[in-house]
Amino acid sequence: MRKNPAPIVSDLVLLGGGHANIQVLKMMAMNPIGGLRITLISDQTHSPYSGMIPGFLAGYYSYEECHFDLRRLCEELGQRFIKAKIIGLDPQRKTVLLENRAEISYDCAAINVGIQPKNIENISQEAALKLIPLKPISRFIAHWQRLIADLEAYRGNEPLQLAVVGAGASGVEIAIILKMLIDKNRWNARLSLIHRHEFLVSAKDLGAQKRLSKTLEELGVRVLQNTEVLEVRENGLMLKDAKGQIRSEDFHRALIATHAAAPDWFKSSGLAVDQEDFVKVMGNLQVENADALFAAGDCIHFSPSPLKKAGVYAVRQGMVLEHNIRCFFTRESSLKTFHPKKHVLSLITIGDRRALVHQDDVSILRWMWPSLLWRVKDQIDRRFMRRFQAETFNVKPEHFSKAMPELKTTLVPADWEDNTCGGCGSKLAASTLTQSLNKLTIPQDDHVLLGVNDGEDCALTRFSEHTLCLQTIDQFRSFISDPYLFGQIATQHALSDVYAMGGVAKTVQVGLTLPAATERIQQEDIFQVMSGVLDILTKSGVSLVGGHTGEGSEFSLSIAVQGEVAPNRVLRKQLTKPGNRLILTKPIGTGVILAANMLAQANGKLVDEALSSMLQSNNVAMEAIRIFDISGCTDITGFGVLGHAFEMMGKKGEKTLGVKIDYQAIPLFDGVSGLFEKGYSASLALKNHASLACMLDANITPQNYPALFDPQTSGGLLFSVLPNQTEDCLKALHECGVPKACVIGEVIDENAIIIL
Repeated sequence: MRKNPAPIVSDLVLLGGGHANIQVLKMMAMNPIGGLRITLISDQTHSPYSGMIPGFLAGYYSYEECHFDLRRLCEELGQRFIKAKIIGLDPQRKTVLLENRAEISYDCAAINVGIQPKNIENISQEAALKLIPLKPISRFIAHWQRLIADLEAYRGNEPLQLAVVGAGASGVEIAIILKMLIDKNRWNARLSLIHRHEFLVSAKDLGAQKRLSKTLEELGVRVLQNTEVLEVRENGLMLKDAKGQIRSEDFHRALIATHAAAPDWFKSSGLAVDQEDFVKVMGNLQVENADALFAAGDCIHFSPSPLKKAGVYAVRQGMVLEHNIRCFFTRESSLKTFHPKKHVLSLITIGDRRALVHQDDVSILRWMWPSLLWRVKDQIDRRFMRRFQAETFNVKPEHFSKAMPELKTTLVPADWEDNTCGGCGSKLAASTLTQSLNKLTIPQDDHVLLGVNDGEDCALTRFSEHTLCLQTIDQFRSFISDPYLFGQIATQHALSDVYAMGGVAKTVQVGLTLPAATERIQQEDIFQVMSGVLDILTKSGVSLVGGHTGEGSEFSLSIAVQGEVAPNRVLRKQLTKPGNRLILTKPIGTGVILAANMLAQANGKLVDEALSSMLQSNNVAMEAIRIFDISGCTDITGFGVLGHAFEMMGKKGEKTLGVKIDYQAIPLFDGVSGLFEKGYSASLALKNHASLACMLDANITPQNYPALFDPQTSGGLLFSVLPNQTEDCLKALHECGVPKACVIGEVIDENAIIIL
């Protein structure tokens, strides 16, 4: 008998992908606690490592080298990743509020979300566009890349005027790097560094001040000290100098490196905060007056002794944070206290792979050559990043195991009894189901006479007497760790069958299988996945009318859809006219992306792109193409492009047409070709080829033409249209929000599959 996995007993939720939380994630995975589920929530798939960002801006590191790929890391460590924006927290109910999705419950949570730029009051929208805040770093990088593009494209006679406001370590560093790039690329621009003090970086470190001043002078950066920015205007900045004189200067862009602020939701959530709204923590990093909450990094006010906003503190807090969270769950030891060093060492990049020491006390590193100091810093940073990056393989390994270390501690009671019965004996308890459904808001529908809340054996619905009924069902094993997102995509996939036949989805029933867990955890999982299902149903005007729940070895979801279609609007998998063009509405590659992601080998951005495509409803495309002469329509799912194209060629005994497909015209997600080249593929791809091999030339194989056989989840529509309508049809698709739609081939007057 197969051994059931350990049941889930408690939830640890990590809010933000900061340096401390990433260490907690890694250390918890390497020494796991039985029954503890870990979820990391971040609105960014890639979290920057602040120590390497200056080198990235200077061009010394790639994006991947200085960012933690949170999705890949969570996948490798067997933990959940949820990409969502945090907008609040309820410490009493122990819930995290997320933007545009269901709230998440926790037993213990750790906040490490970083900081944001301080709001500038009374500023117009046009003036705000001139500002580039340095925090948060993820947003700053996007602004920086647009600024660099502006500089590369600028061909004016007068130099573009740029300003860096603030002469702390980050402001000076950015000013040096930007001016270095301007000179190196001979861009027509001038740079000013504006700050309200006489000193650079620190009043105490006179040696660093002198060297930084000399560097700025050699680079030709105009330094305006004792100068305050009073107002941001559409054409520049209003400045006040040391003599009290006020003047306006025009600037194309101003990079703001001044004081940062705490996230808005700290105060609105009722957390203990200081005068600047940073969350107050005690020496053990617990949030004051909230025993189940910890916090670390720049977003905290460390009550025992206030700290500078420096990434090094978050790095050093990581081990203490992990110990104390482990202690919270296991009660095996006492909480530790974080003891920060009095003086923090800061290494400032001064261009051309050179660094400068800034510290308020004596350090032996001061006597190092700047080039040697850079090499030391580079080695330290790279070593740190290697610890928290998923392993990458040049080719798909023959054997790959994500087995975690054996459990040393567990939260599962010794007398735990899970549901091991089969048949109806595996159903979840009525109370578990009822309490979850009661939290959901299920829209009312006049066509539904008896539905979810009525407790009958069947749903009772009323439809028009003049329409045909469509019914379909799909079943899914969980392919993503976010249950809400899983529910959304699975629902969109199931509805697509009705859309592909020209119909309108009306009602849905859901079958849900959950792994072993406590009743509270199962209630939370039902709430999450069904909230995702309801989100899509509500947007699509479809009613939830019933379902079934049970317990099994893995998370799975089945969705039955009932719809209707007018007799004159039915679309079939039937090609009718040779010469018709074949149009595909979505890129190909979700199969190989999900397969690689299961092995933690898919870049998080690539997975995000695929998930975004899977969330797009095919009803949008169908509404755009209804006015055209369409035939042979289907949605691309498990059989892949070629398998579904074959289905459109006709049934046995009927006149059959064929297809000619231009392989190079098939749109792919960015990065998919690289995964194919490394040997990654979905398990169904080889079977898709085997079922068509007798129709294909010997060289048409999954190795040579992998995109033809890649199974899709919530893929696009494939249909044929008259040649003289093709251009207008594509235009209609592009204008309605289906930008990747394109022609991939045509219908031919012979029973054959031709691949070009």
